[in-house]
Amino acid sequence: MSRLLHVPFTGADREFDDIGPEMMTAIEKVFRSGQVMNGESVHRLEQTLADLAGRAHARVVNSGTDAVYFALVAAGIGEGDEVLVGDISFVATLHAIVRTGATPVFVDVTDEGTIDLDLAEEAVGPRTKALVMVQLYGRMAAPDPVEKFARAHGLALVEDAAQSLGAEVSGRRSGTLGLAGCHSFDAMKVIPAPGTGGVVLTDDPAVADSVEQLRRWGFSHAGTVVRLGHNSQMSSLTAAVLAVKLAQEERWLKQRRATASTYSAAFGDLGCGLPEHGSFRENIFHKYVLRTPRRDELAAALKAVGVETLVHYPYALHELPFMARHPHRVVGDGRAKKHAREVISLPIHPYLTDQEIDHVVTSTREVLAAAGR
Repeated sequence: MSRLLHVPFTGADREFDDIGPEMMTAIEKVFRSGQVMNGESVHRLEQTLADLAGRAHARVVNSGTDAVYFALVAAGIGEGDEVLVGDISFVATLHAIVRTGATPVFVDVTDEGTIDLDLAEEAVGPRTKALVMVQLYGRMAAPDPVEKFARAHGLALVEDAAQSLGAEVSGRRSGTLGLAGCHSFDAMKVIPAPGTGGVVLTDDPAVADSVEQLRRWGFSHAGTVVRLGHNSQMSSLTAAVLAVKLAQEERWLKQRRATASTYSAAFGDLGCGLPEHGSFRENIFHKYVLRTPRRDELAAALKAVGVETLVHYPYALHELPFMARHPHRVVGDGRAKKHAREVISLPIHPYLTDQEIDHVVTSTREVLAAAGR
């Protein structure tokens, strides 16, 4: 087996070595302004994010979870409604749906892990009011079929683009589908906050106003509390750091895609499932996910030689224990459960060294190639 060489799954310390001085300068500027909340850096970040997506409005919030939840609430989703969602995603997607009081309808996924629209057709019922479209692992699905489906059935379309900031297909950026698109700046994302954060992107001023109220205790622009709200504000400090990191987005994307190309070229003859690459921004490789029935064996072997891996995700959403206490429906034939048994994520952050990438390749090939012997 390969030699021991520690390969970290994330590169936060290396990122700080690279752009730490710029981040610290931005932080100092916020402190000196005296506006640690609702400062100028928040407004600038919102304008930048709206411009990048080509959306009219951006409202930053405390997390990607809140972003999806607020978007659904702004769409009028609540008790008695059903929301379609693919059966593979991070649990936050499900939390956002359940928090509205709506019933999730878990639709099985395609081989790429996104919602199967043919099965979704069967899942639509008289109470179905919304579709949450999850862009999984950084790859953006074609927008036209999803939007056509939502229009045909009169569904509010909310794009959970937490994992795909910067992705683009056919001239459409991630975050531009349907009524609202939602990004996350969680510490594991391609543009990570110093903590967490999220944004709701929309062209509908009523949605933007609703999110504005929801994130700040229900206050209207007039200063009156007009609804039950939350405290889900992004600090000026977080916004300032994110602005510095957004300037690195294309450089980091090029490095992740180069690493992904090296991986895929090395693993193409091993009989495992590989991610689709597509054009430059079709897959921004938030994760590099292999599929193999030998997932657990591979994870253990890579751990033994110092390569950190994670599983995204080891469950189909409908299998989560807490769902036994909540009404839901499941439509599908088990692809999501198979997906959950086979996926493994390899390190893909932009600060991997050539030596580390080679170590991941060599070690992974040794395990998977052994299946053919």
